Amino acid sequence: MLKLKNFPRSLFVLCLVLGFVLMMLPIGYAATPEITSFSVVPNKAGYYIGETPQVLVKFTYKGFNNNTALKIEIYNSTGDLCYTITGITVVSSEATTNLNGTYKETHSLASNFTEEKGSETYTAKLIDVSSGYKLAETTFTINVQVESIMISVAWLDANQDREIEPNEQVTFSIFVQWVFVNESKSATLYAKHGGNEYVVTSLTISVGSGQNSSQYTAAFTKGEHTVTFELRDSENTVLASQSVTLKVGVEEAGLVNLVEQNLPWVALLLLLVVVIVVVVKRKK
Repeated sequence: MLKLKNFPRSLFVLCLVLGFVLMMLPIGYAATPEITSFSVVPNKAGYYIGETPQVLVKFTYKGFNNNTALKIEIYNSTGDLCYTITGITVVSSEATTNLNGTYKETHSLASNFTEEKGSETYTAKLIDVSSGYKLAETTFTINVQVESIMISVAWLDANQDREIEPNEQVTFSIFVQWVFVNESKSATLYAKHGGNEYVVTSLTISVGSGQNSSQYTAAFTKGEHTVTFELRDSENTVLASQSVTLKVGVEEAGLVNLVEQNLPWVALLLLLVVVIVVVVKRKK
């Protein structure tokens, strides 16, 4: 049997300290906890101002204790902590240590993430609540859009040959589309041409996104005419507009323009004709 007095005192002290440290370590950390993947993904590609975004949190873990509490701290681009997701727990009914698995859950953020339009990239840190140790880190982007209202216009003349004759009926198809609208509003669509304006229809711009279509018919005299369609709210503020330019009697106007644009060649052709005529006459 080894006698204590023959055992080196320094080695004995070292073993004693090592044993004490091992006794102090939590049993569950015999296998080091590890996060093998971590992602935070917004549920929409874009949000309108004031909307509360949601994110899908997903991570894969191994070597964890049962009932390990975690949290996610979210920092903005300037490094300020702007939100904390709590209530994340690694739970198992089959074991108490060395747990392996995947956590996948949707969490709501706050409306202050969508206070201003634009894109902001955030850093998410997955943290062990008891130790404060950062287990993983990832980034995600929140895109905030403002309302957009657009008008598009297509037209067709009565005989559908795309050549408008004087006093021929022209039918305009007007399409109104909108996205990221925060508040519902009443609007009126007007057609403006020849110094006058005409009510086409009334419509409601609903919250979120939507569309509406209507038609307007008019006839025009010979010449060039511009028709402007304006969508205005109840306070007469223009929400969107679109203009269409029509050339009435285009065949005649087109021939004149063709001659004007090619005047040097026309003159040369006429000169050539004169020369030919002169040569022919001399031969006679």
